[in-house]
Amino acid sequence: MKACRYAWLLATVTAILLAGCGPSASDEAAQHASAVKLEHESAANAQARNYVQARDAGQYELAQAYANQLLHDAPDTVAAREVQATLADTGVKADEARDKRRLAGLWSYNTEFLTGGSGENVVHTAAIYATKDPNDINDVPVRLVLRKHPQWGRSVYLVLDHGQFDCKPGCKVPVKFDDQPARQLPASKSDQNKQAMFIDDEQTVRDALDKIRVITINTSVDGRPRSISFEVGGFDRAEIERHLQQ
Repeated sequence: MKACRYAWLLATVTAILLAGCGPSASDEAAQHASAVKLEHESAANAQARNYVQARDAGQYELAQAYANQLLHDAPDTVAAREVQATLADTGVKADEARDKRRLAGLWSYNTEFLTGGSGENVVHTAAIYATKDPNDINDVPVRLVLRKHPQWGRSVYLVLDHGQFDCKPGCKVPVKFDDQPARQLPASKSDQNKQAMFIDDEQTVRDALDKIRVITINTSVDGRPRSISFEVGGFDRAEIERHLQQ
């Protein structure tokens, strides 16, 4: 009987001693917080690496997305502070990339096979619509078209969706490249399409396209003055020449 009592007492003391040797609740909480912080910083470091890799590859829009996610999820980390050092520059380059893609998307290309269908009977065109004037409810859509025709050669012309350009024989139109002084370029109405007007100095326009952002042409349509602007900054000479020189 005495042995049983001592055995029970020994077990109780052992349990107390074991409990005293284990981590306290505050220690466990601290260890958990440390593990969470380590995981938090590890994830932030991974996002920062993704940001740097995307930036180094010139993928600024992707880099900006990684940075924004990092700053949202872990703004208090060393990785976030390091990313912020180059984030403003990344944002500028990301905006430039988006704008370049938008401008490139304004151009459309077309290949038309004439009767016979051989390579010598193909018309290649590249076209872009004018910027719409939000203050002019009568703003008629206008396209600037570059064309290579097997019989008529190269040409640049404006074409209206409806209406006619006011251009008497021998007329000239002011053509402005970005903020440069306007040039008076010879123009002429089309004999086949009354809604079209050719810029007779085609080469001047074509040569300027990959050096400028905007072409502005002042003319008159159905007796109303029109200042027509085209955002040509997305011009890709290689792409257009591929179509126009085939």
